Amino acid sequence: MKVKHANLTALTCAALLGSVALSHAAVLVSEDFSYSDGGLNGQNGGTGFSSTWSSSSNVTSGVATATSDSSRDLATAFAASGTLWVSFDWGYAADPSEGASYGGLTFYIGGSEKFLIGNTWPGTNHDVWQMNGSAQTSEVNYGGMKTGVAKITLGTGATSTVELWVGATGSPVDVSGAPIATTTNRELAGVNRIRINGQDFGFSNPQSFDNLVIGTAMSDVAAIPEPSAALLGGLGLLALLRRRRA
Repeated sequence: MKVKHANLTALTCAALLGSVALSHAAVLVSEDFSYSDGGLNGQNGGTGFSSTWSSSSNVTSGVATATSDSSRDLATAFAASGTLWVSFDWGYAADPSEGASYGGLTFYIGGSEKFLIGNTWPGTNHDVWQMNGSAQTSEVNYGGMKTGVAKITLGTGATSTVELWVGATGSPVDVSGAPIATTTNRELAGVNRIRINGQDFGFSNPQSFDNLVIGTAMSDVAAIPEPSAALLGGLGLLALLRRRRA
């Protein structure tokens, strides 16, 4: 009986934790490119946008693939405080050329480019995931897509912080450990436009992009919960269950 009680308690805690997480979540932007095969330009699916896609990319089997940029306005600009979680699938079909490529997910305020997660330009090590103002990572960005998860801690002016984790597509990214890259003093409050994919000048290696989500809670995106949050919530729920049984 003790084993059954223990299992029931664990299951109850897991269910309640999921319920609590979802109750505080708010998906601000989502785009899974579920369009018929063909041009992305002018498509208006997804949520959280105020314009259609401006693009010369193509959609193939629900994935945006191109050797050029695609951009779209957000319906609501990023706030000056709080936390946002971002996840997306991205990668090159082949090793991008050194010093002549960029791509991934880029954030804009008006027409001004502010920040990029993926392959920054100019610079070095374009064959790995990067962010502006952070050290290089060891996550290779070609030979297929991977999933990037970023935690953005917003602040006014150039005071935002971004932490990045990367994992295989098809399963949640483990964010329980330290991020593989962190960058500070970024200007992200007021972001109201995004750009996906990029270019590989002189080589034209295509990039693919899919499953963009921006939300206010980790449960919105393709991530595994941080152990500290789960532990605190679990301890509180266990204490509540014990009081009820007493």
